Amino acid sequence: MTTLGIALDDAALAIARAGDAAAPSIAPSIVDAGRAQRAAAGRSAVASARTAPTAVSSRHWLDLAQGRPPARESLAVARAELGVRAAALPVAAGDAACVAVPATCDGPALSRLLAVFRAAALPVAAFVDAAALAVAALGLREGAAIVVELGLHHAAATRVDLRDGEARRRSARLRLRGGLLALRESWLQLVSEAMVLKTRFDPLHEAATEQRLYDQLDAVAARAARDGSAAIGLSIGSGGSAQRHEVLLTRDQFAARGEAAYRELVAMLHELRPAGAGVTLVAPARLAGLPGLCELLAAELRGCELRLLPDGYLARAAALAAPDLGDGAAVQAAVPLRRGVASFATPLDPEDGPVVVERLDGDTQAAAAKCPTHLLWSGRALPLAGAALEIGRAPAGGGVELPEGLAGVSRLHCTVRYDGGAIVLVDHSRHGTFVNGERVAGRARLRAGDRLRIGDPGVELALIAVGGRGEEAPQH
Repeated sequence: MTTLGIALDDAALAIARAGDAAAPSIAPSIVDAGRAQRAAAGRSAVASARTAPTAVSSRHWLDLAQGRPPARESLAVARAELGVRAAALPVAAGDAACVAVPATCDGPALSRLLAVFRAAALPVAAFVDAAALAVAALGLREGAAIVVELGLHHAAATRVDLRDGEARRRSARLRLRGGLLALRESWLQLVSEAMVLKTRFDPLHEAATEQRLYDQLDAVAARAARDGSAAIGLSIGSGGSAQRHEVLLTRDQFAARGEAAYRELVAMLHELRPAGAGVTLVAPARLAGLPGLCELLAAELRGCELRLLPDGYLARAAALAAPDLGDGAAVQAAVPLRRGVASFATPLDPEDGPVVVERLDGDTQAAAAKCPTHLLWSGRALPLAGAALEIGRAPAGGGVELPEGLAGVSRLHCTVRYDGGAIVLVDHSRHGTFVNGERVAGRARLRAGDRLRIGDPGVELALIAVGGRGEEAPQH
């Protein structure tokens, strides 16, 4: 009996076979919906996504994953896609699958997924949380990690805690808007506007030229992310009469179009990361091809480590993490969902490409390391060189006294003080204190430029460094 590992990542759905050195089968879930010809349902439609958009399905997995009853078409398309992919492997009698499910999947989704897999003649031995699986396969040290998903129509982030050799999902954030297809749409508009401005040629006036331009977007955006700029263009006509329409676009131009989506992702990461903690971020390698995103992460999440996983990594991990498949295990009525995954005896070394590791320090490291000298509150700059500064509804003399009636504010909410060569915030409240949108877990080191939020919706205080004193903590 062979175990298949399947990663339900709609941007790069992957299937791998345990013990197979061959590369996993990987393809985005942009497939023919079978509306015109049922025999074509489930087959890749990436090459016709712009020329025949009404005949293409890309939302079927997201539709199945959510709590509402899915459309009948989504069930049919997902089943057809799995059938096409299984036929290409092929799947042998007795094979069973361990399926890595994304953060989009709620409880009811698992029963729908199980039905789809069984209808496609792919018995499921177990479902496993994709985020927990990624952390376990990497062999990360004990602590916290945040796993990022970038799907076709969504973005998500999941916090995973690694304790006593087990990676376990703790909490997740999900945004059901944006996603890679929305990013590509914004980039397509950027290219069209630049081309019309430069050459007066509108590449979107015809579906065929739009598709040709669309096919280049990912590669061009990745070059811009790496090199700072990249050219994109089209040749119209043939022979000696062919005309070349080309524009050069910068990383910043691409990043500006993606800023709203990037900020949504960063906000989710801030919600999950304990304030100032140096967690490990785990993300698909496609993140590096999004111009400006790594730079934003470096500015917002300094001190963290970023690990980029090649496509197919989770499918291989799922195949290896599958439970022992005894007789009949693959066709049991109830299939478990494993939220916790034991760490691998040795970290999984991908055969599809390296796991890229980067430190998120960037060019902002020196500025970020500055120690604050003052706290800004209500138009005043309160020096931090003296005694501890208490903040709350009834702080000690000289502290920051917040008005009565503010929701989520304690009498002594938190304290800002000098400790061990740094300025730190100590939280005393039940409701929490937030630094740059991240909840403080007990205490957190503060830096110039940080912003404190207290209460709900709360009041905000800023930390600054003035007078050339910001390179080191004030002396006591």
